[in-house]
Amino acid sequence: MVKDISEFKKSAASSREKTIASSLDQIKKDDLNIIITVSDAAVAASKGECQCGCGKDSTLCCVPYIVSDNFSTKGIETTCASQIMKGYVPPFEGFAIDRMTEAGAVLLGKANMMEFGILGAGSAYGPMKNPWDKTKKAGPSGGCTAAVSAGEVPVALSSDAGGILRVSASYCGVYGFRPSYGAVSRFGLIYCSGSMDQIGVAATTVADVAAVMETISGHDNRDTTSLPEKMCYKINFEAKEKPLEGVKIGVPEEYLENVNPDVLKAFNEALSVFEKLGAKVSKCTLPSTKYSMAAHDVIFAGESSAMLAKFDGTRFGPRVAADNWHDMIAKTRGLFGPVVQRRIMLGVHLLTVGQYQDYYVKALKTRTVIVSELEKALNEYDFLVCPTTPNTAPPMGEACSAGCAGEMSAFSPAIAGVDLAGLPAISIPCGFAGKMPVGMQLIGSSFKDADVLKAAEAFEKQTDYVKNPEVI
Repeated sequence: MVKDISEFKKSAASSREKTIASSLDQIKKDDLNIIITVSDAAVAASKGECQCGCGKDSTLCCVPYIVSDNFSTKGIETTCASQIMKGYVPPFEGFAIDRMTEAGAVLLGKANMMEFGILGAGSAYGPMKNPWDKTKKAGPSGGCTAAVSAGEVPVALSSDAGGILRVSASYCGVYGFRPSYGAVSRFGLIYCSGSMDQIGVAATTVADVAAVMETISGHDNRDTTSLPEKMCYKINFEAKEKPLEGVKIGVPEEYLENVNPDVLKAFNEALSVFEKLGAKVSKCTLPSTKYSMAAHDVIFAGESSAMLAKFDGTRFGPRVAADNWHDMIAKTRGLFGPVVQRRIMLGVHLLTVGQYQDYYVKALKTRTVIVSELEKALNEYDFLVCPTTPNTAPPMGEACSAGCAGEMSAFSPAIAGVDLAGLPAISIPCGFAGKMPVGMQLIGSSFKDADVLKAAEAFEKQTDYVKNPEVI
């Protein structure tokens, strides 16, 4: 069972096809409900028909990977885990997929996820089970992180609106990295929040995260939010006693509120590791944190309602028969899941003339205050850290305790703040609460992605929290 890229690369080229075949067999045998579609390229590679030639000078040559089902993949059904997209086969490849293909990586398939990546929504294909405990949820982007955790693939690509990748990584005990806004082109990504969604990476080592980011990052003329210059993600770990000496890490007190005691215990133990590595850890305060989730949810609802307006049966996806155009639109949009329908209705309401200034514009102004406060804190500290989620993975079938309001939760104020500011952040496995993994979120300044990965790798080298649940 392959756990990371380096282990895969150690195998001879002749045995890599066997590894891909083994990954496909694991997917077919597991009952985690994490893969929606298997790609023809993966099947061909498992039979020794790899199209990359196995001779590319690339870290990712022949490496199997998966993507969440909201990535456009040429010739492969892309549904965003929604009935309204059933049968849609894109005629083009997304930017990130193109880059991975050029590097020789083999797309194994499409992973299950929340419908359109909407917070609180279910999946048209059913819930995703956690490899650590099948009675627990794998998270909103659990198809990707569960597959990595279970050893089915070394790496996975996922969108991260609302922190769905980081939260799922925390639940499944793997690394989940969200880069700075614009670092990776979103061309081909069917996203639901234009100002907050980003493409991230799930893996079992920081080195693997860096290798994939080095491959998929860069400018793309087809995405106006794409950064003009490619950032470097190559990290050279210095094996010295205190690699983080002189680094200042802030722990926002507001980010620790309402955190489960067992999770908080694991987090505090992780902080001591940073101190052993030479970092100076101290408490700090972010007063505007109390507004971050409300601002995030208002902006997210408005943007997602606008983004999802194009799914109406007139251009792609299924179309429900009706006597007239208006009824056809209404019945077709009824294919959205109930949570997504509520989010669209709320977003439309917030963007109407009577509500726009009172809610949406006010949320944008609040966002400015929150971003300014985070930037100020990151001028004083090199990084901010906090638990990725207040709790470990919840039980299967557990509804939002707060009803409709709970559906809109960005999981935590820290997740919401990172989204609003477009900062680089990584969820790091930092221990266990009972038998379930606990994640710690490490946040850096904009465009300091490599620094975030270096600090995460320093922590990784001192710990052993990434383990194989061995459920397959």
